This record gives sequence, C-alpha cells and structure tokens, in this order.
Amino acid sequence: MNSMIYNPLEDYDKKFRDLHFDKTTEFFNALVARSGVDIEANRKTVAEYDAVGKRLRKIRRKRTLWLVLRVLMCITLVLIPLVIFKITPMLRELKNKIGEVEREQAALLAEAHRQMAPLNALFTDRDALKIIEEIIPQLDFAPCFSAEQESDMVTNYDFHVQDSNEQSTLDVLAGRYNENPFLFETRLIHKMGVETYHGYKTICWTERYRDSDGRTRTRTRTQTLHATVVKPKPFYHTQVLLNYCAQGAPDLSFTRDATHLEQKSEKEIEKYVKKGEKKLKKKTDKALRENDDFVSMSNTDFEVLFDALDRTDEVQFRTLFTPLAQTNMVDLIRSTVGYGDDFHFIKEKRTNRIVAQHSQGREINLTPSAYTSYAFDVIQNNFITKNTAFFKAVYFDFAPIWAIPVYQERPVHSLDPIPDYAQKYACKECEALAHAVSREHVVHPATKTQAILKASFVGTQNALDEVSVEAFSYDIAKRLDVVPMLGGDGRIHGVPVPWDDYLPLTATNRFFVGTEDAVGKGSVLARRSNLCIIH
Repeated sequence: MNSMIYNPLEDYDKKFRDLHFDKTTEFFNALVARSGVDIEANRKTVAEYDAVGKRLRKIRRKRTLWLVLRVLMCITLVLIPLVIFKITPMLRELKNKIGEVEREQAALLAEAHRQMAPLNALFTDRDALKIIEEIIPQLDFAPCFSAEQESDMVTNYDFHVQDSNEQSTLDVLAGRYNENPFLFETRLIHKMGVETYHGYKTICWTERYRDSDGRTRTRTRTQTLHATVVKPKPFYHTQVLLNYCAQGAPDLSFTRDATHLEQKSEKEIEKYVKKGEKKLKKKTDKALRENDDFVSMSNTDFEVLFDALDRTDEVQFRTLFTPLAQTNMVDLIRSTVGYGDDFHFIKEKRTNRIVAQHSQGREINLTPSAYTSYAFDVIQNNFITKNTAFFKAVYFDFAPIWAIPVYQERPVHSLDPIPDYAQKYACKECEALAHAVSREHVVHPATKTQAILKASFVGTQNALDEVSVEAFSYDIAKRLDVVPMLGGDGRIHGVPVPWDDYLPLTATNRFFVGTEDAVGKGSVLARRSNLCIIH
C-alpha cells in the first residue's frame, strides 16, 4: 500500500474513512472471537436486567405516591385508623418488594458483567493505535516518550522542552511518521489573572419631608451599597497539541491562526479574500520601501487564507509551500469534510506545532475504560464509534502537516548523534505519570487548587528512573476588605467584601518510573500505558 498522503482531504474522504471503519470492525470481531463470549446469552441477560429495572422504577413510584397519600390522610384525623391498618402494611410490603427486586437486578447485572468479562479483559491502551498503524503504515506510535526521542527532537529539530513552571504535561503520545518524530501532548497551563469580588451592605435612615398639605413628616429610607475589590487569582486550562519535527525549511518560522472560514458562504469568503489582497499589497509596498524581503505569492487565495505573513524566510517558505501544498492547504481550510479551518499552525524552525480546536478536551489515547460495559451491544458501539471519532481527530491533527509533501520525506540521517543517557524516560512522560498519582502523594497538604508538576531526572536505580517532582499550587485564605462607600444618607459606610487570597505552595517528592517488570514488587502508585510510578 502506498502510504504517502498527497491529498489529505481527498484521501480521508475516499479511502481512509471507510478503510478505518472496516479495520476497526474487523479488529473488534477478532477480539470477540478470541474472548469466546456468548453474545445472545448476554443480550438475554441485559434484556432481563432492563425489564427488572423498569419494574423496580414502577414499584418505587407506586410507593412514593402512597407515602404522599399517607401524609395527606394523617392530616385528616378521621382517616388515621385506615392509615394504620391498611396503608402502612401495604407500604411495608412495597418496601420488601423493592428489596427483592433490587437483589434480582443486582444478580442480573453481576451475571452480565461476568458474561462480558473475557471480552473486556482483552482491550488494551494500544488498540486504537494498532488500527491506525495498520491503515497508515508510515505512522509508528511509541510505547512511551523516551529520553532518547526527546533528546533527538531537542538536538536535531529545535524542539523546546518548555521547562517553565507555568505549565505541566498531563499526557503524551509519541511516535514517528516516516521516521520524523512527533509528540501529542496534553498540557495543564497556569496563568495569573484577576478576580472581581463583590460585597453588599444595606443601610437605612430616617428623613423629614413635607407632605402635600405642607405638614412635616418622617419616613425611613433604605439603600443597598455595592462595593468591589480586584485581587490576583490563578487560572488553569488544558491544551492539546501536536509537535511534529521535520527538516524541511530548517530556518523558517511563522504562525497562522484558525479562522473557521468553512462556516462562511462563497460570497463571504470572496469578500474576505479581496480584503486580504489589499492587506497583502500594503505589506508588499512597505517591504519595498524598507528593503524587506517579503513578496506576496501569486496564489492570493492561499496567501490570504493561510495568512502566515510573519514568516522569516521567503525562499524557504516557497520551498515548503509548493503549488500542491498550497492547493492542499486551501482545500483543507475551506472544506467541511473534516473540521475546516480550526487549526493554529506554529512553525519554529524544524518543529511544527498544530493546535486544533477539535482536539481540545479530548483524550490523546483511548484506554480500555472507553469501551468496557456489561452489555455486548454497548461495548460494540463504544468500540466502533469512539475509535472512529479518535481516528478522525488524529488524522485532522496531522492533515495540515500532510498537506505539505516535503514534510512526508524521510529525514536525512547526517544529524548530530544522540549521546547515550542513563535516563530512559522523558521528563514529560514522568510528569504525566505523576499527575495520575493520588494528590496526597504529590502536592502540599494545604493545596486547594490544581497543581503544576515539574519532573527532573535524578538518576537510575535497578533499571528504574529516579525523578524529583516539584508541585506548585496554592492554599486559599479567606480575607475581608472593608471598602468605604458614600450612602444616600450623606455618610461614609464600610462595605465588607470577602475575597480569596491565593498563597503559593511548593512540595517536592521523589519517585521511581519504570516498566511493570522493572518495578517488581514495589507499591505501584499509578499506571499509564506500559509504565508504572512508585515511591
């Protein structure tokens, strides 16, 4: 099979979408055959379980109605004997019946789980990746993000590890496409901002006034005073991105942002392009006056829609974006087959970052928990639909990369050699594992917020990486500011405004990371893919 993807949009629509569905179905059916589960027996058990659940809900509703009726009858004193001798025994009987049906329901659920246990036990973290690797052989997903791959990306592809304490790695998925290294990453990002807090105080006073007859009277007035204070507050958000390393245009950097032009009509896009052409002309004229090397490309549709006007090298930009690459990119931006123009594209020399809106909030790999159930039909639906959605998301994360043929070329191996390291696993992999550990083992005991975890390599012991994990978080102290406010009575009143004071905390702990075999009998705190983390 020719795995070069010359037109990512057309190839997905006409080949890969159906091929992936067929392979997913085939993969699932093979698991079912291996498991030996009795599908019809499970369907019968599930049907009985659902019927019992329906009967249980009906009995519960009936008992609730009689409970309400009993309360109403007790209000009418003359009906109390009826309540004592008729209604109460009936409610007791209904309660006993509910207990019986609940036990029947629990037994059926346990039986359904037992029937599906052999199939549920066969699912692994690699299933979704194996299916993709089979239909796109150039894609090779690694079992973990190794220190060797990270070093290769840093040394030979200008990859920035991002050691800032403002962000941490929640999950990683590494691999290579035609030997070009890539890394999917889910980041937790911390940013300080401000929060406005509100406080209120109601005041009252007596005032004199003259009525319509000219007589002096008094009246009470009230007013609610509103005060605010603005205080610092940490905010957290996650980001899913694809880092793709390639040798093409090694000195070129640029950025472009998503515009969702696929949501616009042809007339609106035409208007958008014409407006962009004026912007291009102004930039070209300015470049001529200032002896800059920017020159607009003849394909103004591409220039306007891709909008990478901050590029740093015109020659390399043109080398990268051949006529085919330009056509592919415009088609991708305008099409609704995938997700349209929902991707940010950041190139920093030999590292490319794709931040696609369709991938924000998604898991970057599917785990067995995504499929498992007590009902065969639910398991089957979970496996097919979730793998289909996963493949589409991954494919269109890569699509802006595959739109550029140069990026599919195998790297030249005259690169700087990677030195031998004792460290086996990248610190990002260790951070992801640390995030899977229960908080009490990682963060400061007083922590009341999310935590940014940063891992650093310490050394190697017994085939395990020893890492130090530093946790940055906050305690929250309740504070009260009294804000002076002028009331309608002409006096100054102190309005209390409660607010949260975020107090920085740090905690440092040592852990060991390795495979299940290397960990041995150690007390495992968390597992992720084929790795474990222990104290």
